[in-house]
Amino acid sequence: MKARIFSTLTLWLTIGLLLYFGKIWGGLALLFLLTAAAHWEFCDLLKRCGGQPRTPVSVGLGMVILLGLSFRALHPENGASDPATINLAVAAPGLAIGFTSLVLLRCPDRLVALFTRAPTALSWLYIPCSMVPLACLAAEFWARGNDVSGLLLVVWIIATVKFTDCGALVFGLSFGKHKLAPGISPGKTWEGCIGGIATSCATGAGLAWLFARYADQLGWALLALTPGKAALLALPLAILSVPSDLIES
Repeated sequence: MKARIFSTLTLWLTIGLLLYFGKIWGGLALLFLLTAAAHWEFCDLLKRCGGQPRTPVSVGLGMVILLGLSFRALHPENGASDPATINLAVAAPGLAIGFTSLVLLRCPDRLVALFTRAPTALSWLYIPCSMVPLACLAAEFWARGNDVSGLLLVVWIIATVKFTDCGALVFGLSFGKHKLAPGISPGKTWEGCIGGIATSCATGAGLAWLFARYADQLGWALLALTPGKAALLALPLAILSVPSDLIES
């Protein structure tokens, strides 16, 4: 518990410093670093389950995709794809992974076959493809005039999802009695789930207020997100993160 709290605080302190001093370049560097680390960890998980992913190849290809699309968004004069094309490029693998994940929740016995037959492709689709829209979102606004609102929106998305898990942990340990999915993750409870969703909405609203409060002082473009709207938008993200967390378990 203490280790998770310490790591969370350290991570967000690092994010804050990179945003303040590095702006878009610091934000993208952190996004790439976290993606590579998560990708490598996922490949290690696949190996424990009996798969043999080509980890360096998969991680390297994922970084090439992230860098390539981000560069095109940062430099539209080089023929950047329009948002619709980028969305189409990531929608297909994203929907495929979502559908596969839901099937695996219903039929967990098929996990071993999936992990052993296509581990490299699975790791590539699961991690880098889910991060491409965030990298493009951060870079797209910057290309229009050093506007960091896209990067702030990426931070807001990650924070609302992350603090769903943090809130679920705190509320689950404090009030958890009714198991959410004992066959998948015995530690998760309905009380923790509800507390995590509430924490996510509060985090989203707080960040929207913070961004608006210090936008002028830091020279940021104002993110068009009021605290009330932010809380409502955080709700579906928090709800979707619950089955995602169960899939990880």
